[in-house]
Amino acid sequence: MTSVSEQLQEMIDGLMAGMGDAEKHEKGIDAAGRRLRGTLSGVAKACKAMRSQIQNERNA
Repeated sequence: MTSVSEQLQEMIDGLMAGMGDAEKHEKGIDAAGRRLRGTLSGVAKACKAMRSQIQNERNA
């Protein structure tokens, strides 16, 4: 199992990788917006899983 700090860094890296798509989306490129939404969806799922892991560790 990866540590919380490693998981958080992976999410940060994913968001930073999505910056290019965010800039392209702002210029009106639709495909970049779809990719960005996918990236954000993945980060949201990872956040939910990490929150659950942290809560379980607190309750243990």
